[in-house]
Amino acid sequence: MLGLGLGINKSIAASEEEFSLADVAGLQLWVKNKTDVTTGATLTWADQSGNGNDVTQTVANSQPTYSSSDGSFDFTGSNNVTPIYMDFDAQLTLQAFSAFYVIEMTIDAVNEFYGLGQDKDDPNNKHIQMFGSTSATFSYLIGGSSPTFRVNALQNTSNPPSNATKFIFGVSKSSVVNGTTTFTNNGDTMNTSTTYSSGIPVTIDVLGYKVNGGRSFDGKIYEVAYYNQYISGDDYTNIINDLKSRNGIS
Repeated sequence: MLGLGLGINKSIAASEEEFSLADVAGLQLWVKNKTDVTTGATLTWADQSGNGNDVTQTVANSQPTYSSSDGSFDFTGSNNVTPIYMDFDAQLTLQAFSAFYVIEMTIDAVNEFYGLGQDKDDPNNKHIQMFGSTSATFSYLIGGSSPTFRVNALQNTSNPPSNATKFIFGVSKSSVVNGTTTFTNNGDTMNTSTTYSSGIPVTIDVLGYKVNGGRSFDGKIYEVAYYNQYISGDDYTNIINDLKSRNGIS
C-alpha cells in the first residue's frame, strides 16, 4: 500500500511538471528558450507550436547575437542603416490574442523605441512595442491603419519593468472594438485600457524591430509565444509560471 501511494504521488508530481504552453488552446507561434536554435549563415529559432512558423534571419549584419549559455538573442546595437531583427516564416493575423515575451531591456535616460513585434509591410501602424526612459515606461499596441488606433499603458504606473532585469512582458487583447487590452509584468497587471478603437486585426511577422528611426529592440529576448485568444484565469497563471520556471525568473 505504501508503494502504491508513493507511485500516485510521483504521477501527480510528474503531471504537474509536464505543463506545456501547447496545452492552452490557440497557440500560434512559440520559440522556446534554448530549444531548436540553428546558427550560421541562416539563424533559425524553430517554432514549437506545431505550426512550423520558424523565426529566421539570413542577413548576417541583421542577426541578433545568440548565447547558447542562457538562450538569449541580443538585439542591441542596431542603427538606422542596419536594424537587427528576425522574420516569421508566416504572418500572424490576430484579432483576439495574448502575447508573451521573456525579455531584458535597456532603460536609459533617453526616450527610445524598443520594437518587439511588427508587420513588415505596415511597421508604423501595426506593432507591439515597449517605449520608455528612466522616468517613464510605456507599452504600445497599434493594430489599425493609423497610429490613432493605439492602446498605451500610461507610463506603466503599476509594476513597471526594471532596467536590465529579465521579466515576462504580456499583452492581451479581446476581439471586440473598444474591448479590454491588458499589459502585464511577470503576470502582474501594469495597466488595462479599453481605448483600442480599431476592428482591424494586429498583424505580426517580424521580431525585434521598430522601423521608425531604425531601432531594434534594445535588449535580449529569451522566449516568445503568441495565442489567438484572450487568455485569463488559470491558463494565464500556468503560462506565466511555466515561463518563469524555464527562464529563471523568481
